[in-house]
Amino acid sequence: MKIGEKIKKLRTSKLMTQSELVGSEITRNMLSQIENGNANPSLETIKYIAARLNVSPGFLISEGEDERIYFKHNEIIGIKKAFMNEDYRICRDMCLTAESEGDDEIRMILCECCLAIGIEEFFDGKLRECCKTFDEAIEACGNTLYRTDYIIAAAGAYFRYMRRISATVSSNTVDENEINVYPAMTDEFCRYVLMLDRIDGDEDSETDRDAILSVGKDGSPYVQHLLAKQHMKNGEYAEAHLCLKSILLWEHPIPQPMLYLVFGDIEICCREIEDFKGAYEYSIDKIELLQKLLS
Repeated sequence: MKIGEKIKKLRTSKLMTQSELVGSEITRNMLSQIENGNANPSLETIKYIAARLNVSPGFLISEGEDERIYFKHNEIIGIKKAFMNEDYRICRDMCLTAESEGDDEIRMILCECCLAIGIEEFFDGKLRECCKTFDEAIEACGNTLYRTDYIIAAAGAYFRYMRRISATVSSNTVDENEINVYPAMTDEFCRYVLMLDRIDGDEDSETDRDAILSVGKDGSPYVQHLLAKQHMKNGEYAEAHLCLKSILLWEHPIPQPMLYLVFGDIEICCREIEDFKGAYEYSIDKIELLQKLLS
């Protein structure tokens, strides 16, 4: 990259006008000629412009590797700031448009951003968008040398849960049933998914209550749903009904996909305890929510 092009790129990346950059030492016309390649700056002018842009004079006249190192340093500050502020969508866009987009560190941050955005979309019930974003995360994981076990495992757990809602929502990049979800067991929701699979999959034995309570805080929606599923498995529908109803009274928002499964389980419990009006009402709620989830 020629020195004029480099000066212009740095200036615009810092949102500086030509007038702001020239200050009192050089004219805007001179800067314009330098940026357009119609004039070569003197050493003193290079030093002055470098100081105004907060870079070394050597960078302005360097080529190749030094240039890439600077651009990564310049970009990574903003990327990390956006990530720490949990501005994941902004951070993702910055990673995708970064001059050093092929850098492993930036690719890893991109993976983390896509996972966080996908989880947000999942909780909001935007399942189609969520699937696409998780696929982006998994694809990005294949482009970095950093360990990405947790990201792939977490995405796999969420995909597995969404398959309970509809077979039409799944990954285009992996088979969620083949993903080892254990690396994501630090996440409460992922522990809940794994325990849900265990309760549903082992028809002949009862899941230990202590194991269920280890999933999350006592009384949390995840724990209450697992206890309800175990009660249903044992034919204790009245007890299950109480656990499920407590989820609807939770003080914090419930993930929309989870709410769909809860409505379905309450419908079953209502039928078993002969509350047919309640069963009908929850069946309607479930159908309406499904339409929203898959829209």
